[in-house]
Amino acid sequence: MLDTTNQKSNHKYKDTLFRTLFGESKNFLELYNAVANENYPLDTPVTSYPSNELLARFNDIAACIGNQLIVFFEHQSTRSFNMPLRLLSYVTDILNLHIVDKDTLYRAKQVKIPTPKFYVVYNGEQRFGTKELRLSDSFIARETEPSLELIAKVIDINYRNGDTALTRSTTLQGYSHLISEIRNNQQAGMTRDNAISTAVDICIKKDILTEFLTEHYTEVSRMLNWEYDADAEKRVIRQEAREEGLEEGLKRGHKEGHKEGHKEGHKEGHREANINTAKKLKQAGILSDIQISEVTELPVSEVEQMKTTEHE
Repeated sequence: MLDTTNQKSNHKYKDTLFRTLFGESKNFLELYNAVANENYPLDTPVTSYPSNELLARFNDIAACIGNQLIVFFEHQSTRSFNMPLRLLSYVTDILNLHIVDKDTLYRAKQVKIPTPKFYVVYNGEQRFGTKELRLSDSFIARETEPSLELIAKVIDINYRNGDTALTRSTTLQGYSHLISEIRNNQQAGMTRDNAISTAVDICIKKDILTEFLTEHYTEVSRMLNWEYDADAEKRVIRQEAREEGLEEGLKRGHKEGHKEGHKEGHKEGHREANINTAKKLKQAGILSDIQISEVTELPVSEVEQMKTTEHE
């Protein structure tokens, strides 16, 4: 069994198990064939788009099959109806960074691009009844024929009640089985570390994802450990941002207080604390501008205009 005695969730670990497993061209094509009911040969050329840290927050996998399709897969463990809006930003970045030569946009000749396809691969415990998520569902003023649309198909990959795509992809079915084993182990009272390592061992013994799990034995456990502890990490980031922001803001406010009076200085310090908190939350990238505004009591417009850098 995998030794997880000294193992801790690694908040710097970028790739999830899903991204690593289906980032392999053969597995990616198998996954797409399964969810889209297509029959691309598994040796079809696939161009994967490397995601920087910012883009990875929006999308798990983006790849081009030949020169025909750009396929986007987003893996979700919780229900979110905002995926079309998030994917819209991501596909625009991919097109601008990797596919479209900006100089050609100003020419008369029409620019041709691969056809985008969007999928949300869902394995949360709550039922996700919506099978298609549409960008137009977010529009305040609804129209029968919106000028802008993006449709993301939801694929439920839960092992017991998942989509028929599971029967068409042994890799996807194996992934689903592994997540199900972990979930069952935790419900039986195991710690997260033990639940993961036990599930990995069980799958190998059952010849499920054997080659992949054997090759990435330790790595898989670290990936899953981070993935399962993501919510805790977000809470810590929020708390630390509040504490650091408050401390920095109050220090500045204290100095200002000596100049302009204690009351005004305290007020300025409180505002400075909120600004620092907002910047740290924006840098972490875990909340929307609206959510940050609610946490810090700053106007949304002010939060939107804030610019942060990795070292800020």
